[in-house]
Amino acid sequence: MNFTTKPSYYQVGGSLTNNAPNYVKRQADDDLYNGLKAGEFCYVLNSRQMGKSSLQVRTIQRLRNEGIACAAIDISEIGNRGVTPEQWYAGLLRILENNFNLSDIVNVRTWWRDRNFLTPVQRLSEFIETVLLPNISRNIVIFIDEIDSILALDFPADDFLALIRSCYNKRANNSEFDRLTWALLGVASPTDLCREQNASSNTPFNIGKAIELTGFDETEAQPLAAGLADLTDSPHEVLREVLYWTGGQPFLTQKLCKLLFENAELIQNPQEWVEKVVRLKVVENWETQDVPEHLSTIRDRLFKENQRIVRRLGFYQQILEQTEMVPDGSAEQMELRLSGLIVKRGEKLTISNPIYEAVFNKQLIEEKLEKLSPYSEAIKLWLNSSCEDGSQLLRGNDLQSALVWAAGKSLRNEDFQFLTASQKVILSEQNKLLHSATLETKKAVCDAEKALSEADSAKQKAKQWIGIGSAVLAASLLAAIGFSTLAYQRFKLAQASIEIEQNGSDALLLAVSQKTENSEALSEALLRAIASGKKLKTLVAHKHKLEQYPATRPLLALQIILDKISATQQIKTSSIPKPKITWQAHKGAVTSVTFNPNRQILATAGIDDRVRLWNFSGQKIAEWKALQQSVNMVNFSPNGKFLATAGRDSTVKIWNLSGKNIATLKGIQGSVTSISFSPEGKLLAAAGIDSYAAIWDLSKLPQLVSPSLKLPGHNGLVRSVNFSPKGDFITTLDGKSTVRLWNLSGKLKKTLPIQAIGISFTPAQHQYRFATVTLNGKVGMWNLSEKELVKEFQTLHFDAKSISFSPDGERLATVGIDKTVRLWNLAGRQVAQFEFEENVVSVSWSRDGKQIAVAGSNGTVWLRQVEGLEELLKQSCNFFTTQPKYFTRVSTLCK
Repeated sequence: MNFTTKPSYYQVGGSLTNNAPNYVKRQADDDLYNGLKAGEFCYVLNSRQMGKSSLQVRTIQRLRNEGIACAAIDISEIGNRGVTPEQWYAGLLRILENNFNLSDIVNVRTWWRDRNFLTPVQRLSEFIETVLLPNISRNIVIFIDEIDSILALDFPADDFLALIRSCYNKRANNSEFDRLTWALLGVASPTDLCREQNASSNTPFNIGKAIELTGFDETEAQPLAAGLADLTDSPHEVLREVLYWTGGQPFLTQKLCKLLFENAELIQNPQEWVEKVVRLKVVENWETQDVPEHLSTIRDRLFKENQRIVRRLGFYQQILEQTEMVPDGSAEQMELRLSGLIVKRGEKLTISNPIYEAVFNKQLIEEKLEKLSPYSEAIKLWLNSSCEDGSQLLRGNDLQSALVWAAGKSLRNEDFQFLTASQKVILSEQNKLLHSATLETKKAVCDAEKALSEADSAKQKAKQWIGIGSAVLAASLLAAIGFSTLAYQRFKLAQASIEIEQNGSDALLLAVSQKTENSEALSEALLRAIASGKKLKTLVAHKHKLEQYPATRPLLALQIILDKISATQQIKTSSIPKPKITWQAHKGAVTSVTFNPNRQILATAGIDDRVRLWNFSGQKIAEWKALQQSVNMVNFSPNGKFLATAGRDSTVKIWNLSGKNIATLKGIQGSVTSISFSPEGKLLAAAGIDSYAAIWDLSKLPQLVSPSLKLPGHNGLVRSVNFSPKGDFITTLDGKSTVRLWNLSGKLKKTLPIQAIGISFTPAQHQYRFATVTLNGKVGMWNLSEKELVKEFQTLHFDAKSISFSPDGERLATVGIDKTVRLWNLAGRQVAQFEFEENVVSVSWSRDGKQIAVAGSNGTVWLRQVEGLEELLKQSCNFFTTQPKYFTRVSTLCK
């Protein structure tokens, strides 16, 4: 293909001018014009780059030609984040003043200030009624473009929509309002725009006219053929091929015509030529050729992370597979339609065009779904077997993890079928287990009765052997009764554990499937969680280790439900202690947070190159600038009297708690990523991005600056370095996820057979354990003395970042990229889940294990309580002391 550059007849992106020869008039042009001219409220809500702005420009020109006064307000220009209602409504009023040239009639600034006793929306309403209408004698149309930008406001804009509705209601009593109408344009559904879903009487959408903006059909698109006339003798045939590939989507149609115009050659076969340009200039390497952005915008909407992503992708997958789908108004379908990927043709939903189908293809969607769900491989094999391969169904922790992940999400039908089938199998297996245990118990009882009978017979026949017989009798009785008791205990434990775990799961699912505002549902869920928690408390009365709990779902349910109740604004109660304290610690990301081992203070460091000390109320105690460009990590010495900071400038600095620099250690080339004190505090290890870890003997300070020992041989970056609890060896974790173990002489002792992203030692030396976590969230438990893998379990993280033992070694904290910290017992059962507003960068345990400090990517630090079963039950029961209607049920549960 011979590529040449010519002036283009086409325009890609932006609004077309009034006289643009390549403007394509559609049915929507007349529908909007006639509706507004007749005084109807109209709204054009559609996907991006469908020509809404160009439609607005043309319609305004036509209306002005009819003597109608028009104002065009791009509402996104007012701003959203951080804008107050006062500023937002005042911005609207200022734009109206400028559009209708009212500055000579009223001083808007003074007018607005004189009415500060009114709410902002009341002031705007009064301005329309007492200033705008009296001074503009013609009919008035106010166009509001980018109306979807109100979704980013820090306050609901339902009052603004209600104002539009009120302008129509006032027509009954004030004929002046007959002259005023509105048009809204944007990328949202009416349901999205109305945050208050119950305010249907105040929304303008149920009295307005929806303008359907469709793609170009062949008749409408004929003006575009003129630009192809110099390239071919059959421009209409070429245009037909263009419309086939674009489905008439305005942006894509203009872009493809422009690409044909700019990359012209002698056209022998229009079909092959258009297809070649589409493949080379649009589809292949589309990310680099997507200028102006179009496909990227669709991608972002399609893969937007929210509770509906699985079902949304499932719907789209069905459409790709040519499955007929009828529009049902669901949120997932509306999201797909607003992305532009699918359109309604006739009474069915279908893919918009072959270009979208080629870019957002089946393989891409399958890969994305596989990354989303924790059971992607299992469900794929199960579906491929026509849902008959029962070995692929989930069991145990896998099923529990899947159910927690699925809670509150809008799933595909296939996901529902798979999870339901898995639960049925589990119930069936549990029933078999209970039946087996029952038979075992009955058999044991029969054996005991038989032993008693045989003993009685032996007693009658062998009195002369009474001494020996008595001994045999006693042994037989003890064996039979002992076996019976053991079997019965196993049976009861299995039965109780299954019931408690299921009841805890039911409570949790009830809570997470509800909106936060539904306080009654949350209260009911909490009551169920208390009931299961009380049973668990009885069951584990003599089990002091969390690892030995046969069920943990009640702990998770109680904690999550209490958090949801605490976050519910409608419930004002002091009966639930505040679960976390939050404060802004740094400008930019907090890179590290750590507790002092001997005092109730913690230290934070950030990319702002500052170190700060805080008390447990979030009050700053001390602060200093580290002069290390950025501080990557901070760590207290074991005695709590000093701390070390790892700098971006290749240094490690030692400080006292007043911020005095005691020593500056050098020896790492490039940014220092990790530091670790030995348990007795005599050694300090550090690692960085230069493939080395290094060790300093702190007893030689301040004379010693260079490291005493270097540990070479890593693959580039060394993520972390850690001393073992006894200080007898060191671990390093490099950029290729390799874990190495070194003795204190610098000799490599072992390389672990695992690719890890994080490592942590239990501070409890008697446990002899350390843990690793892989990028896909699998935790490995290792024997400290043998350095051998003991057990593994899968967490809910699919992009794990770190792992950390609690001080007593009973819990593990894992962190992923999902803004969530999850706690686990050593058996791999989840016991807590803490969600935060920012990406979690660092987590640290308090010395008593009752709190964790969490560092956020935007400068926030959270101090979060970690409660056990006893504390959770106490808080839950205390909550109901302020809820009289639950008194009867609670008095029984909480006595």
